[in-house]
Amino acid sequence: MSLRDVGRLLVTQNDKQKLINGICSILVKKRGYYNAWIGLLDEDNNVLMIAQSGFNSNFDEMRSKLENRDFTRCIKKTLESEDVFCVADPVKECTECTLSKNYSGRASMAVRLSHEDKNYGFMVLSIPNELSLDKTEKSIVKEISDDIAFGLYRIDLEEKRKLSEKAEEESRIRFKTLIENSLNCISIIQNDKKVYRNAGSRKIHRLSTSAFEPPGFENIYVDDQKRIKKNYQDLITNKIRHIETDFRYYPEGGGKDESQVRWALISAQKIDYMGIESVITNVMDITDSKEVENFLRIQDKMTSLGRITAGIAHEIRNPLSGIYIYLKALKQIYKNMGDINNVLSIIDKVELASNKIESIIKRVMDFSKPGKPQFIMANINNNIDELTKLTSVSLRKDGITFIKKLDPTLPECWNEPHLIEQVVLNLITNAAEAMKEYDGKKIIEIETYKKKDCIAISIKDSGPGIPMSSQSKIFDPFYTTKTNSSGIGLSICHRIITDHGGSLRFNPGTKEGARFIIELPLKREEIEP
Repeated sequence: MSLRDVGRLLVTQNDKQKLINGICSILVKKRGYYNAWIGLLDEDNNVLMIAQSGFNSNFDEMRSKLENRDFTRCIKKTLESEDVFCVADPVKECTECTLSKNYSGRASMAVRLSHEDKNYGFMVLSIPNELSLDKTEKSIVKEISDDIAFGLYRIDLEEKRKLSEKAEEESRIRFKTLIENSLNCISIIQNDKKVYRNAGSRKIHRLSTSAFEPPGFENIYVDDQKRIKKNYQDLITNKIRHIETDFRYYPEGGGKDESQVRWALISAQKIDYMGIESVITNVMDITDSKEVENFLRIQDKMTSLGRITAGIAHEIRNPLSGIYIYLKALKQIYKNMGDINNVLSIIDKVELASNKIESIIKRVMDFSKPGKPQFIMANINNNIDELTKLTSVSLRKDGITFIKKLDPTLPECWNEPHLIEQVVLNLITNAAEAMKEYDGKKIIEIETYKKKDCIAISIKDSGPGIPMSSQSKIFDPFYTTKTNSSGIGLSICHRIITDHGGSLRFNPGTKEGARFIIELPLKREEIEP
């Protein structure tokens, strides 16, 4: 009956102190032991809790010793072994124990409370002397200790479960609060339908709440629809794990007016929501930042154009001088009534020179004005060659030797020529400015060559190089070590090349100066337009 009561208590009681109090009481009152005491320990064998039954105030001294880790012989033995430790005559054998005088004519048993290699504490019992060598009683005491240890283990699990549930609930509340009050549009999509959309977004960013609507994506700007659809399908079919891109969209309630088009940034990934595979999306309107970026991009172009002003003047001066000479010759022929064929020849030359001037002006205007990228299959050597003709004049004035190594066998690649010109000119400008106050040899070398599946452009200078402390930050927006600089140039260059499906990297391996390498893929399908 007593063992059943102990078992019932182990199942129903979740307070450790009440549990060991109850067990000690049951073992004394119903099991017939003279007294019982239990101590629970932490991992460092400090006493956490003590319970006893069958003692009077005589136990106070023992309690004080236990709290000071002054353990008796029987407790020390239980900490060394999982076996039940028996003492037939505690009065003679345990003279140092303050309780031994209470054990006259009695025996004692002590046992460790352990489960799955964890020691929870100890239990000491005062039993009739004749039971000290009884194997059955030893077995029962061992069984009781194991049950107590398992009961303590169950309470620990229950406490951990409650703590876990509490932490999960607190986390859920924090997450819900964060999501509901987020300034971004956060949605959960299941089977192409939105099953959740945070309330905060509807109040603050109502224009972008319908920007990302699968499967048709009708509100996405037509030029971006195909790319976004592909990204979404790749995510759904596990071809990619995450979407991180920007796109243009028509705002809610704004119709399909071209002038109303806005920009959004989306981050999306697959999650398990209420046991169903879903997609969580985080959409943020970035129209304002795009406008600032566009302004800085134009500003950066203007800075680069300033670099080639001398080259433009030089290129225009030559055909203008020719036109002047041709017109004087034409005037002279007219006076002398010369051969009409000579007149036509001179007119052709004037027209050719005028066309060259027009071409130069058009290139400058195309370079400076913002416009939609037009990707074509083209040989980048042609554009680089034309560009460097304009820059070489100003470089010579600055005392910089310009070396050009363009691979004549270079194949065409899919690129936007004006954007590639912008990147190359920016890198040349940066190299020239880095050597402005440099006392050593001033050399800029540009080289094109083919690699396995791409073409490469290398721009190298002999200047002071880039400090180690700055090398990891050079592509960060607005990072600059120059005065009167927006710090956006290299960041824009990096973005342009990334949009080409290529890479722009700084090669720190050079002994002097700096070297930047642009790599562009040969195949059109590698680029997301």
